[in-house]
Amino acid sequence: MNTKLKRLLLGLFSVVLLSTLYSPSSVHADFPLRVVVNGTKIDFPDAKPYVDKNSRVMVPVRFVSEALGAKVDWDAKASKVTVKQDEKTIVLFIGKKEIDVNGKKDQMDTVAVTSKQRTFVPLRFVSQALGAAVVWDSPVRTAYINTNGEQADKAEAVKKGEFIVPKWKTHTDLLVSEVDWFSPGEVMFEVNLLRADVNKQIEDLTIILAQKCDPSTIDKLVNYIKQKDERWEYLGSKPFYDERSKRYLYVFETDYEGIDILFVSAEESKRWKKNIEG
Repeated sequence: MNTKLKRLLLGLFSVVLLSTLYSPSSVHADFPLRVVVNGTKIDFPDAKPYVDKNSRVMVPVRFVSEALGAKVDWDAKASKVTVKQDEKTIVLFIGKKEIDVNGKKDQMDTVAVTSKQRTFVPLRFVSQALGAAVVWDSPVRTAYINTNGEQADKAEAVKKGEFIVPKWKTHTDLLVSEVDWFSPGEVMFEVNLLRADVNKQIEDLTIILAQKCDPSTIDKLVNYIKQKDERWEYLGSKPFYDERSKRYLYVFETDYEGIDILFVSAEESKRWKKNIEG
């Protein structure tokens, strides 16, 4: 990274900002809701967990139950879901709070609902009916479900420079690091084409940057880095000035799998802007 920063410092004042056309997209400041079962993040291929209007966390019963070793059957005619786990049988109906666990009646804190052809139940159902320990970590919108008796390893949102970010690897594959040596920047982001879900990395980058940057700036930057979709494809360096934060976001040139984005310090951004406009 030192070599890249030297290139940046040496070539900085020859950079010319070009106006580009882009299509604005909505940017949400909340992290996507995640579910981690016994330390492993669950992937939801279609319908995602969500927080309902009463602030209850709703999760797809099939994916969560199967991650806990249970089998799920759906009776469309009766709008009934049956979950079988070892010696336990749980029955619930769409639109009802009542659940039946081995013949014993109980109540969920809200009704089961369907969305995108999936059945959703409140997070409490997991502990109430399946006997797992559940911890909700609000700052990074992550539900931890444990069946091994161990304490959930909460993310406890970490501060990197001026950004609040989730714990790397378990909660995001976007690498975020503070620049702690001589540099014109404060925080470095790395999107890596070989690391897990690239679109998810870019989504997390978008959400984190939205804490400080204008949506239009983020859209421009994201549209630019998305041009690189192959490991050895070349992507040139490019600065993006953000009016909201009064900072530059600098994309380093790359011809390998990593795409590095530097959130430039306030003082250095002033110098850059003065030189480029001046």
